[in-house]
Amino acid sequence: MTYKHMDEAWSGAAKALRQWLGENRVVARAVLAGDLFGRIRVVLWCATEEAESVKSGLADVLSKAAGPWWSGDVWIAQEAQEDPLHRLAWEEGMPDEEIPERLRLLERHRNRGAWFVDLGEPLWAPRGIEAEGGPPVVVFYSFKGGLGRSTALASFAIQRARLSERVVIVDFDLDAPGVGFLLAADDQGRTASWGTVDYLLERESPSPLSDYYHPCRRSTVVGPGELLVFPAGHLDGQYAGKLARVDLEPAQEADAPNAIKLLLCAIRDQLAPHWILLDARTGLSEPAGALLSGLAHLHLLFGTPSEQSWQGLRVVIDRLGARRVARGLPQSDCILVQAMVPADTETAKQARESFATRAADEFSERYFAESTMDEDRLWDTSDLDTEDAPHVPVPLSYDLKLAHFRDVAEVADLLAEGPEYRRLADRIAARFEETTHE
Repeated sequence: MTYKHMDEAWSGAAKALRQWLGENRVVARAVLAGDLFGRIRVVLWCATEEAESVKSGLADVLSKAAGPWWSGDVWIAQEAQEDPLHRLAWEEGMPDEEIPERLRLLERHRNRGAWFVDLGEPLWAPRGIEAEGGPPVVVFYSFKGGLGRSTALASFAIQRARLSERVVIVDFDLDAPGVGFLLAADDQGRTASWGTVDYLLERESPSPLSDYYHPCRRSTVVGPGELLVFPAGHLDGQYAGKLARVDLEPAQEADAPNAIKLLLCAIRDQLAPHWILLDARTGLSEPAGALLSGLAHLHLLFGTPSEQSWQGLRVVIDRLGARRVARGLPQSDCILVQAMVPADTETAKQARESFATRAADEFSERYFAESTMDEDRLWDTSDLDTEDAPHVPVPLSYDLKLAHFRDVAEVADLLAEGPEYRRLADRIAARFEETTHE
């Protein structure tokens, strides 16, 4: 027998179950589930008198389709006396693309659970959209490092601070902290002694919030406003041990306290900022999965034309777009940023055109809903020609000055006044109809 890899067994089982359901109308609906080890089992909703014949027939079909990955388990669920575990399997499953009303697909995972569930909608409406709302929460994310993500975050923060606003920055790049040092308290690079990692560990009984952040009030950088920066933590001999204890897995109970939600609410209530900016870890990390799970109002996605970059961006675009639409939710809003655009004029033009074309294709497939759907809640295909749609890239050119500097004060004016960074800031602010100063 030809060996089946786990993903081959999963796709084969899904295909076989779709066909089988089409031939067996006595089964109302089904869940195809993969456990922590990749072993496949099925939950079926059908009448009791049909159960044994149904189970036997389907077991043969899936044994052939999934090979050694088939567990042999077919569980029968009853609509009238439904087991809570069966109901939960249906609720947590992803609707199948071909027969969503009858089939859902559910995979269990050991970690990175936030990449597969929605932790909820933003905790409050953003100010500017609703007068009584709170500060917009904006995530800065790149699949690969070295694309200027933290620098762009610093640019937006500085621009808003120079408009006399208070901006809170939280470093969630826990494995490779950066923005806390970039926006240090002073020119000596001092930061708070504790930070994001410490808060995540101490959330049940945290110290005063002021222990976890430092103000960057350097007038040559921020002007009349304020930057309050939560570094990832103090990189001493204890940091790795603390990081190893951080658990960002979604809780099984819907009402269980969530550390990131607690931190965001504490920042809103105690610091009253105009903006909350979150610097995400790269790749498919646990912090990134949590920050891209529906809690933020806006997500900035940084990429380049390389195939490696697009492979990662596709996962995230699908996560923010098509997967949410399949669950009956609106897409999570985002802005695409083309990073590291070449300085040469002709090469830059070609790079921008190529990237924009690829972006339109990827977003059409993985983000936009059909134009016949709810246009008030969703970005749909009729928005492809809209200038501020999520797929329309904001280009940021490679600048040698930003690649080599010792102190952010050396480049603060460039970050605040550079035309491309100003355009990016305008795109962000426009999403919230320009936040009202308090």
